[in-house]
Amino acid sequence: MQRSCDTAGFLRRSASSWFNGRLDAGLHCAKAAAAGNRRESDELSQLAQFWYVGLLIKARDLEAGRRVLDAVDADRGGAASDRMTAVKHNVRGSLLFAMGSVDDAMEEISTGLRIAESCGDRSLRPPSYVVLALGALRRADMRACRHFVDKLSDEALLGYFGQAPGAWVAAQAVEARSGVESAASLIAGIVTNPVVLRQLLVSEPAAASWLVRACVKLGALDLAKASVEEAAALAAEQPEFSVIRGSALHAAGLLEQDPAKLREAADIHPDRWCTASAREDLASLLAVRCSERDRTIRILEAVLDTYTAVSATRDSARVVNKLREYGIRRGTTRTVECEGLVPHGLTNTEFAVAELVSQGHTNNEVGRQLFISRHTVAFHLKKVFQKMNITSRVELAAAWKVFS
Repeated sequence: MQRSCDTAGFLRRSASSWFNGRLDAGLHCAKAAAAGNRRESDELSQLAQFWYVGLLIKARDLEAGRRVLDAVDADRGGAASDRMTAVKHNVRGSLLFAMGSVDDAMEEISTGLRIAESCGDRSLRPPSYVVLALGALRRADMRACRHFVDKLSDEALLGYFGQAPGAWVAAQAVEARSGVESAASLIAGIVTNPVVLRQLLVSEPAAASWLVRACVKLGALDLAKASVEEAAALAAEQPEFSVIRGSALHAAGLLEQDPAKLREAADIHPDRWCTASAREDLASLLAVRCSERDRTIRILEAVLDTYTAVSATRDSARVVNKLREYGIRRGTTRTVECEGLVPHGLTNTEFAVAELVSQGHTNNEVGRQLFISRHTVAFHLKKVFQKMNITSRVELAAAWKVFS
């Protein structure tokens, strides 16, 4: 009984520490909780180990997280309640997502969510929807992304424990769909809430740079500066985490237009997607220097390879377009995930354009989401009309319901 109480106490302190932006203390207490009682029937012990893996993922100590997760399976011999089985799928999915295996991650998360629903456990919904929405956004599947963000809203986005990642993914979805101005209030709400901001910056390695980029676009330099300062403060408080320091350097490099900081961020960041993002931003700085043309191209090609490796379809499309500006043509990437045969012989890009236009988006909005010009959207839309034997956006919307 005493060991069980100790485990619960360590778990509470771990969750509280992480919630307040102290990943170091959170991990320390989580490790102590995970090392407690390991009786097969003790669900609290299993939960403690899964929580520990979750924080290792946030710290991007992915190999350690994998080892602990494998040890849990070995210790339990496959015996676990439905609730713990659902949690295991959720944690394994989060680990796979951090490793860049987006498709496998979303399958694991979805499996865990179905099991949790079958046993009436709602606690996994918010964290599951966050990963599923991020995965859909990364794969440029905007319909699925919006679906999961709506699900997050149904779960009272700003009311559940650990709400910061949910608020962030919602802001990203709004920005992708309608432009950064539409997400301005969400962004301001995140940055001006100290608890939400700190929790987000120790939970999502890509958040600091995204916030700075969005705030600069909005002309809200005070919010951009606040994001950079908080990221730097967290890095100073917890210097043992290269994931936090890398994120802070990336954010500062963006705001200050400092290539040295962006380069260092890319060199030390343990997250592959974040490394590629920092290098992409470095390439953007170098691009203004004519003497750096060849180096810029080399960096962008390496970035494209990384984005492709981690199934970042939307980011790959953006880099492909940047390379085209230099006369470098790389193979086109899938713009949207669609199951089975593509209707009417549409290409993947035509399918993506048709999907978004059928939802009422303008050519400008479609272009912003797919990183192509409105003229290119118009070209693909003309092909869609021809292949589907229709003549208007209204006809497309009506016909497209068959495939929804």
